Amino acid sequence: MDENSKAAAPSTSPRLFYSEVETAALLGIHRTTLRTLALEGRSPEEPIRLTQHKRVYRRVDVERLAGLRQ
Repeated sequence: MDENSKAAAPSTSPRLFYSEVETAALLGIHRTTLRTLALEGRSPEEPIRLTQHKRVYRRVDVERLAGLRQ
């Protein structure tokens, strides 16, 4: 069995963050609306900035806002 035929082990831990696109979709708003709200400091949840142009949102916060958890 060579290294190209090895399957990657599936992740056993749940994701902790949603991307900006995923967050906007779950909240039912457009990605640019979410980005504008974040830039103005009016985002429903505070994003975590990874770079100047990339933000992620905590999964538990997004799911709570989307009504997927209490």
